[in-house]
Amino acid sequence: APGESWTNKFNYVVGIAHTNYKEYASGHYSGLWTAPAIGFMSSAMVRAYCHKVIKLSAVLQTFAIEKETTANVHGVRSEFIDEGMRRKENTANRETIARVDELSSPTNVYFIGKLLWAKGFDQLLELQAFYKRCTGSYFAIDIYGSGPDEIEIENAFQGRSSLIRKGAPDGQSIP
Repeated sequence: APGESWTNKFNYVVGIAHTNYKEYASGHYSGLWTAPAIGFMSSAMVRAYCHKVIKLSAVLQTFAIEKETTANVHGVRSEFIDEGMRRKENTANRETIARVDELSSPTNVYFIGKLLWAKGFDQLLELQAFYKRCTGSYFAIDIYGSGPDEIEIENAFQGRSSLIRKGAPDGQSIP
């Protein structure tokens, strides 16, 4: 990159890694050669431009082992806290209590995000199939979001205990 290096210009540069582009690429038809290239370039950028990199998940690729750590730095969005408080206040209603009990079952699962196969929906389908073989029924899952693979994913979950909804559970948009 032209100009002064970030590590020279600033006293301490911290990079935040949040997306596993190497894994996304490996699922693509050209992934055999693009995934290693993306992994190499990502590592090179971290080494060249960061003193430290914080990975938001341990499943992200290794960038520069001597420079990286894994930590949750984003916390919980206030919308989720607010929704929990709203539901707590409404529990005086018996119907709401029954729904909260249903939602708090150990098999309840939700996904909030962009609907892409690369997010692991194929693995989720496999887990549901395994669960059904063990218990006789699919576990419930609420899926909030939209994306380029939305129709295919919706079709794949059809007939299962799944519900695909537009928007976030609190009515806000999904980033």
